[in-house]
Amino acid sequence: MEKDFDFRQIGKRMPYKTPEGFFDEMETNIWKEVQNELSQTHKRKAYRLRIFAGAVAASIALLLVFSPLSHKEQTDSLSRVEQAFANLSQEDQAYMLAVYQEDLFMNE
Repeated sequence: MEKDFDFRQIGKRMPYKTPEGFFDEMETNIWKEVQNELSQTHKRKAYRLRIFAGAVAASIALLLVFSPLSHKEQTDSLSRVEQAFANLSQEDQAYMLAVYQEDLFMNE
């Protein structure tokens, strides 16, 4: 084995080659897939949230319609719902109204 080995004689030539712009294209493709996955995840979460909000709204509607309360008790109950809605933040109120307006069963 040779004892006088010198790394400076090897040089700095890369043994691997890639086409021009390969890494830029790969980065662009990865970002597209990440954004696509994020949008799909967002859509699934929004869909689940709409289903949940619709179920809650339907439950409340059923309770209000079919409850055996007197008219006065129903009025008091409705005022409590209105008060609870008034206690929500502006963003939450806007979201609840948007979900209500997008409800397929309420708008048919």
